[in-house]
Amino acid sequence: MAYVDDLAIGQIDRGDISPVNYCSPTGCFSGVNYESYEGQDLVPVYLKKDGVNPRFDLVNSHNTVTVLAHAKEFIINNYKSYIVPTEIHGETYLGFSHKLQQSEVSNMMIAFDDNGVIPLEDSRIAQTIRKNHPYLKGSSLFKDGVINYDVANKSIAVYNEMENYYVYSFVNGAKPDFINRLLEIDIRVAYQIVTDKVKVPITHNQFVALISLAYEIGLGKFATSKIVKCLNTNDYQCATYFMEFVEVLKQKGPGVSTILFDRRASEVKLFGTV
Repeated sequence: MAYVDDLAIGQIDRGDISPVNYCSPTGCFSGVNYESYEGQDLVPVYLKKDGVNPRFDLVNSHNTVTVLAHAKEFIINNYKSYIVPTEIHGETYLGFSHKLQQSEVSNMMIAFDDNGVIPLEDSRIAQTIRKNHPYLKGSSLFKDGVINYDVANKSIAVYNEMENYYVYSFVNGAKPDFINRLLEIDIRVAYQIVTDKVKVPITHNQFVALISLAYEIGLGKFATSKIVKCLNTNDYQCATYFMEFVEVLKQKGPGVSTILFDRRASEVKLFGTV
């Protein structure tokens, strides 16, 4: 049984004795406790908060700049940053937990434009790499057999002005400007995923929490997730379903990752915050 399938509505851990708070267009509700009836699932009990009525808007009516800025702050605070490719549970990450493809790891390069990451196999990118191969592989890092620190401390990148894309090399590590640029692109991609798939009004905080989830799991998993399916039926008691994405494959099978659990718990908390 998957971890999330063993939880009652409002729980993020099976030992929780009160459901998490939630907000809907009818108001905000505090989790009180659970009622238990023999042979039945736990039933969450809530108390409506007097005078608390947060604003709900369709996703395309939110202030994009404000949402993106808050999402960036939230992700920086809840995702670890890697300056070199780092393997965790069989996946390789760079920057703020950006998942690298195998070709990117092998070539120590990544390409992207304002719309997202571009495969290195793309004909334009492959041509750019061929033309600038020695530079992208770090030929400028050494001068007369000595490390050139002026170069080593800066990003190694090629920018195609005509088509507005970058090819970055991380042979000398990921520099702050590169990490920030990649983060902002990934957040915009996640923002678009949420705006495409969520069809009901949500609050600003709910929007940001969902962006964080989409940032990590991507379009395919987000589109078919339990939380999106639940939310799109106008059921706002759905925060438990963030916990669908806390498991990783371990030696003895799927198991809960502490890192993912803590990240999802932060999203759940934000989702239910006014």
